[in-house]
Amino acid sequence: MADTERQELASITAFYYAIEKGANLGTLQEPAINLQDRDEELYQALLSVYSDMETRWYRAFIKQAIVFIDWLGHRQGSTDTSYKYGRFGSNSIDSIPSSKTSTLGDWMWDNLTKDQKKLYGSNPKKDSWNPMDVYIVKKSDEQGIKDEIKEACCENRIGENVESAAIMEMQSLNQYLAYYTNKHTFIGISLKETDFGDPKVTENNLKNDFNHIHTSCGMITRKLNMSMTVLGAKGKTAKLDFKTNSLKYDASFNIANYEKQYTYESKISSVENHATEPRDRVRGARGGFTTANARNGAVPAPKMAQIVKKYSGQAINANIPLKGNFTETDKKEMVKLLNSIKTGGDTTAVEKPFEFNIHLDKQGGKWFSDLSAKEYMDKLVEIDNTFKKKTDKFPKAVRSKLRAARYILMFQKAEKESEEKLSELIAEIYFSSAKINISKNDLSGPFIKIQ
Repeated sequence: MADTERQELASITAFYYAIEKGANLGTLQEPAINLQDRDEELYQALLSVYSDMETRWYRAFIKQAIVFIDWLGHRQGSTDTSYKYGRFGSNSIDSIPSSKTSTLGDWMWDNLTKDQKKLYGSNPKKDSWNPMDVYIVKKSDEQGIKDEIKEACCENRIGENVESAAIMEMQSLNQYLAYYTNKHTFIGISLKETDFGDPKVTENNLKNDFNHIHTSCGMITRKLNMSMTVLGAKGKTAKLDFKTNSLKYDASFNIANYEKQYTYESKISSVENHATEPRDRVRGARGGFTTANARNGAVPAPKMAQIVKKYSGQAINANIPLKGNFTETDKKEMVKLLNSIKTGGDTTAVEKPFEFNIHLDKQGGKWFSDLSAKEYMDKLVEIDNTFKKKTDKFPKAVRSKLRAARYILMFQKAEKESEEKLSELIAEIYFSSAKINISKNDLSGPFIKIQ
């Protein structure tokens, strides 16, 4: 069993024992984890799903339960037998009686239609819609929730295979779930790594207030970093790759009293898309900021395409042929793009050195350094043309690299327009990855996050 799965099962187990059994948890300052203080039944239940649980994780699960029941309004030590408990991807939870487990979360995702799921990408996963890992639901309302969702989204549809209809249906589903969450009837919970410090609960997508992003203040704190250098082993095409395949930067933004620092990394996902995954920068054991182990989540591919278009003015894959070879027009536009990002930007300037190199075989006369953008694209396309399948490793990397170049352009154009526009972009990428809606057209589901 993977660590993430065990940790999620342990978390929902702690919630069950805190609510259903009135387990003793202690306080955030003094969690009940010592032998003389701990709730033995809860401790043994946690071991049943996480047999080699370290003390730091035991403490984390107890603290998660403390802040969750406080948010829920459940008094520690009292019992409430009205809930069922579930984890995405689990039909049963060994530490919780079967009569008290639910698969409602999986049921929701599984019952969405193909065109509804398509709104979240070509290969969508439930995380693209809602990042909840575990959930609780009122036993008396579980069937009613299913019936309402069936009626609104699945059976009596506005229209089949019509994107606008699918959008309205998902908006309806999200509104239902927001209503249930506010009533504490169904609560989806996203769990982020909490093995250090005190966790807190934040509510996401429970209100229709989207003005916050326009009042943000943000900046790039570590320059955009990306290598354009191609490497090979004696010209063997199977070994061709870029020196690195990621675009990285650090950023921060704040809205009123809300402050966030994050590390951004965008890397190859497919010919058409990137995997764009910010990670929170959090206080480390010595007080300074460090990149959290837990990923914030990926920006859904359709959303990322919207963001790129909004801030760069260009389609995400413009002049990047996804199946065939590059045309002369494609090359010219890419040359223009590369020249622009090499010299553009202030805080959004690309970290130096930013060079156009193709290093294949030094002895074979295929070692090219400090090329112009035109020379680079000519040679890059020449190599790409030798591949019939653009889904092969190197052609896929080429398209990913040029797409990432357009991401850099997006940042530089936003900065050129105004500091406020750049701040908005920095915040929008973070909120989109965290599945926090920032406009009425966004389609992420409601959840609470414990972090």
